[in-house]
Amino acid sequence: MKKNLTIISTLFFILITACGFKPTLSETSYNFSIKIDEKSENNRINSKIKDKLEILNGKMRTFSVALESDESKKILSKDSKGDPTILEIVINLNYKLSEKNKLLVNRNLKQRSTYNNISDKFELTKSEEILIDNLVENLASDIISSASNQVTNPMTNDN
Repeated sequence: MKKNLTIISTLFFILITACGFKPTLSETSYNFSIKIDEKSENNRINSKIKDKLEILNGKMRTFSVALESDESKKILSKDSKGDPTILEIVINLNYKLSEKNKLLVNRNLKQRSTYNNISDKFELTKSEEILIDNLVENLASDIISSASNQVTNPMTNDN
């Protein structure tokens, strides 16, 4: 049993290191930076997105992004007593990416995640925060991809 575990962990290590895996937002070779427009609403989602985009510190180009976001939690299913059993978090984001006051990208995104309700409200809150962080990671990745696309293919306008 111990031998099997050692073999499996060794194979897993080799596969992970050999495939060139890199987390999306930890890439530091971006040659652009993204600044959050100060007129953007300062809510929880926008703050989390701003934290994700601050890692970009390229000097070649600087993009400005205006964010409008909201989040909602919905009950999708209830049990026979009327208590919620399945919940959904939805984050709507509209972002406008611009450079030198020229609008380059105007996009609306929606990220959602469903999850089961649990009776321990502390654990439920922690679980919801993890889900929100994952959704924000996806949204920030989309903004970075849009900016990267403008750098590599400047003739495209995504309005």
